[in-house]
Amino acid sequence: MDNCEDLIPEYLNFLKGIVDSDDLPLNISRENLQQNRIIKLIRKNIIKRALEMFNSIAENKDDFKIFYEQFSKNIKLGIHEDSTNRAKLAALLRFHSTLSSGDDMTSFDEYIERMKEGQKGIYWISGESKEAVANSPMLEAFRQKGIEVLFLTDAIDEYCFQQLREYKDHKLICITKENCEIDETEDEKKEFEDLKTKMEPMCKKIKDIIGADCEKVVLSKRLVVTPCVIVTGEYGWTANFERLMKAQALGDNTMSQYMQPKKTLEINAKHPVITKICAQLEADENDKTAHDMLPMLWDIAQLSSGFTLKDPSSLAFKINRMVAVALDVADKLEELPPIVEPKAETPATEEAKEGDNAASADQADLNKFDDVD
Repeated sequence: MDNCEDLIPEYLNFLKGIVDSDDLPLNISRENLQQNRIIKLIRKNIIKRALEMFNSIAENKDDFKIFYEQFSKNIKLGIHEDSTNRAKLAALLRFHSTLSSGDDMTSFDEYIERMKEGQKGIYWISGESKEAVANSPMLEAFRQKGIEVLFLTDAIDEYCFQQLREYKDHKLICITKENCEIDETEDEKKEFEDLKTKMEPMCKKIKDIIGADCEKVVLSKRLVVTPCVIVTGEYGWTANFERLMKAQALGDNTMSQYMQPKKTLEINAKHPVITKICAQLEADENDKTAHDMLPMLWDIAQLSSGFTLKDPSSLAFKINRMVAVALDVADKLEELPPIVEPKAETPATEEAKEGDNAASADQADLNKFDDVD
């Protein structure tokens, strides 16, 4: 058979072979044979032997690299579908990380060996490509503290991790979501809590200025050199998963409206841009510069956090105007000619034209009769 789902699961459909058994009762119908316990036993043994073969290949790093390039999606599909062998399949997963170089990839077991003492779990970030996630501002605090983060760049990775949740009692933690805990000293915790209390009224002001798209504004522990980023709820979609769902050709937009992530703006209270805007708002709640800059920072944070903008042209307009100000040519923008669109002809005008044409035709016919007379 080209496809025997009773003997082998879908995620192992790349395997080819022959099953030879003296125990199958051939004097019964095929429908009854499919329900036979021998078939289930054979299926169990095939999966077991396949996993043993994969583990033997994994002992040779070069051989497993070739195997993983070809069949990594099958392994990840198996984690999504085969709850019985999920832990064994998870041991075969390989990912790029902040500590891997070049084409080298790391396993969960290798990651656990390198974990910092007291580390909360296995950290990961997802994105469209390795380059995109490697430059994410979400990694700043983790790089500073030397904490390794796994890169999930395959489209099936997040589906896989939704089922996996943990590995060998180590929780899998997404660093682009709220409540992502990072190891801190007691002094760091106290300093953060004091700053959080002080900045709480300002966070509410910033949220009001940005508008309804922003769920709330909070202080960030993960930023070092970036003014702000956008994170999603602990149990919501990530920015990358939202991108994948929007790309579904047969996706249901009605469902996605309920599942879209709630966006929280995390600000770096120590960044000069944020401190300047806060100072301007404290001096004058209606400061025009602050009100212009915050929506632009919100759009930039969406892009750097992996989201897509509803209106990219609006951000482009704001940046073009900033460039003009920096080049001291902002006053010349007023000299540019306005865009005037041609007026579309209304149906009433077209009907009037048709009436005029008909009247002209009638007059021509009358003229003919005059000539005859």
